[in-house]
Amino acid sequence: MKRFLIVCFLMSSLLSPCEAQTKMRDVFLQMPDSLLPYLTANNRLDFIDFLDSGMKAGVANELGGKSEMLTLTDTTLTLQASAAKLVQMQLMPVSNPVDSCNQVVCVITTYGKDAPESRIAAYSVRWRKIDVALHLALPQQPYVASFAPLPQMAVCLKQSTALDPIANETQKKDVPWLKNIEWKP
Repeated sequence: MKRFLIVCFLMSSLLSPCEAQTKMRDVFLQMPDSLLPYLTANNRLDFIDFLDSGMKAGVANELGGKSEMLTLTDTTLTLQASAAKLVQMQLMPVSNPVDSCNQVVCVITTYGKDAPESRIAAYSVRWRKIDVALHLALPQQPYVASFAPLPQMAVCLKQSTALDPIANETQKKDVPWLKNIEWKP
């Protein structure tokens, strides 16, 4: 019986962290500083502590500005990193495991306020960059992106007005195209 328990303990210790359900809070805490260099590891901990305490999750960042975590669930995160930078993250499924995990982190970073433009990247849960084109067919034109409401695994895109400096406010609100792009596991 002792041998059986020892073998079970050793086998469970060999399982990767992805064998259990991966949570966005753990992935966010392991994020390298190079991806958001003006937010320290302590800032990331503070965001989560503030949210857990029911407080506004705002911190002073390394650039002297304010950053605020707007939402955090088991699979999603929204962070207003600065006045002109919004970061959205979502754990997305993959059919071929990446770093021994069947999920990757899809990150949408939107820059600008008046004429925003987004960039989409994908990472393993250990923050190794992967080719997002394997999972999403992104347009060549500038776009503004957001995640489709769960449980749908898609990204919503609309045309960016970033390259149209003379667009008025009505034109900026009534963008010419809007589409959902399905996530391909």
